[in-house]
Amino acid sequence: MLDFLWHLRGSGRLDNIDSDAAVLDRVEGLLSKQRKPVSERGAEHLTFNDPLWRDPMGPNWLALVFYDRGRFWIARDPHGRELRYDLRSLHGMIFCLFAGVTAFLFGVFGGGLSQGLKYAGVAFAWLYGVNILLALFRVPSAIHKSVVDA
Repeated sequence: MLDFLWHLRGSGRLDNIDSDAAVLDRVEGLLSKQRKPVSERGAEHLTFNDPLWRDPMGPNWLALVFYDRGRFWIARDPHGRELRYDLRSLHGMIFCLFAGVTAFLFGVFGGGLSQGLKYAGVAFAWLYGVNILLALFRVPSAIHKSVVDA
């Protein structure tokens, strides 16, 4: 129900790409550049599973860095084919919640309950909110450039 908070979903038309295998090859190339290891590949889908703690000091400028699990698949409808994706940032959200709790405790000890709630809200909004806002623009763009426009 509330999984939209830690999932990014989207799609892109595949009108100019010859085969499903070519699409998945491009997705696999994108994941390789983003340092996300492919965990499963089928005829029409591809998944990765990359916990945030696997490489905590890795590059943080990559578009998919905040996502710990993802699935890409090819869907068909009467108008053609689409590449769809579902990316999960649950580990990042949990990390940001712990940071919010830490900020809450500092606020409570420094100025009371309302100060703690304020610190927690700012910490969580800054850490998680900014990462998700950046991802809303960067991830679809990276997928589109690497897969659809390539």
